[in-house]
Amino acid sequence: MGFKEKLIRWFTSGGEASARKRTLRLVLFGSLALHLLAGAIFGGYVLISSLTKEETVFEAPPPMRTYEPRKVELKVKVQQKQRSSSRPQVVPRLVSSRPAEITLPDIKVDPKLVTTTFQPKFKAVTGVGMGVGLGTGYGTSGFGQGVSKVNFFGIQAIGERIAICVDVSVSMVEEERGGPGGFLRVKERVNAVIDALKEGTLFNVIVFADGCSMLEVGKMLYANPESRTQAKQFLAPFNSEGQWGHDAGNFSAFPHGLKADGGTTRLDLAISAAMSQGADTILIISDGLPQVRKPLTAEQLAAHQKRVADWYAANAAKVAAWNEANQNAPVRREWVPPRPAQQPSKVVLREGHKPDLAAHDGYWREVRDVGPKPQPPPMPDPGNWTLADFVQHIELIYKDIYVEKGLKAPTIHCIGYQIDKDGHEFLKKLTKQYKGQFRLVHKLR
Repeated sequence: MGFKEKLIRWFTSGGEASARKRTLRLVLFGSLALHLLAGAIFGGYVLISSLTKEETVFEAPPPMRTYEPRKVELKVKVQQKQRSSSRPQVVPRLVSSRPAEITLPDIKVDPKLVTTTFQPKFKAVTGVGMGVGLGTGYGTSGFGQGVSKVNFFGIQAIGERIAICVDVSVSMVEEERGGPGGFLRVKERVNAVIDALKEGTLFNVIVFADGCSMLEVGKMLYANPESRTQAKQFLAPFNSEGQWGHDAGNFSAFPHGLKADGGTTRLDLAISAAMSQGADTILIISDGLPQVRKPLTAEQLAAHQKRVADWYAANAAKVAAWNEANQNAPVRREWVPPRPAQQPSKVVLREGHKPDLAAHDGYWREVRDVGPKPQPPPMPDPGNWTLADFVQHIELIYKDIYVEKGLKAPTIHCIGYQIDKDGHEFLKKLTKQYKGQFRLVHKLR
């Protein structure tokens, strides 16, 4: 290639190079602008994230603390070991070279009669973990010394203040329940529960029918050989020869809870008796629905008295005529023949009626045939307690007695002994309300 051709090519190539340079500059500036924009966006995102992100704070856990075992528990364990040991306890001795010069202080002796083989050697206190109760301070709410586990007709129950409530109404010895022999087996099962009570458990036995009686009024007994024997002897006579049912008792009224006006199968009295002593476990065996009569209200009583007064005002002539006819009617003597003693198995037992099984001599009685005497209208029937009334009754006693002493509501377990449908449903709902168990038991063999 000649010089001239090279020169022409250089000039022409210089123009192309200038165009390429301009293109390169545009690409460079465009790339730089894109990078600056991307950097600005990323930097803004990082800045906003750092400002809004929650700061992580690490906290050191509190130092582990160890607690020295309570000295009182050690003292109790030592006392237990000493009581269970056959060796005599070590008694500190006073040593002196001249004992005649030593004057000992007067010892004040508490003359209180000790009636139990278990005497705790620490005072009852209230509070968490140290025990609350009616002056005992041990057991489920204390150190567990008197907690008993018992088999109550198949129900596994536990408690330290146990009330055993037995229905002794005459229906409990009906033929469908095995008669007197069947109830004897009921008492044997209850005796097994009494035998299973641990030393130191507080308990009481309560019987109820038309009335209510307690083994011990005013306090519970510590379980020991003597009190167990006493409880069995207390239960033995009920529904046996000559003592059918129970229409009275040593527990007839209670100032707390709802009021009642008599009835049959007085479960209200049995529960009141148990809760009056702060029972934490109530065991009940019964064969029917309790028939507890409600009392008349003041308004109902006033309305009845007005009806009676109105009746006498309207029937005064009839009453006077009957009285005159009865006074002037001839007297007729009627012989009532003697009656031999009745056998329990041949007598129809009715709830609320104590059978008369004794022998009677014959006698004469006077009869006037003037017809029945006119009678004023009878008292209105306010009805019987419902389950809601029983629950209200228990809650009122709980507030008056248990809350003040820091006790929890009692657990109620029930056995339906060959029970009817209404009684079955009642006892089942009652146990559910108070976190207990219900079990149906047929004739015992």
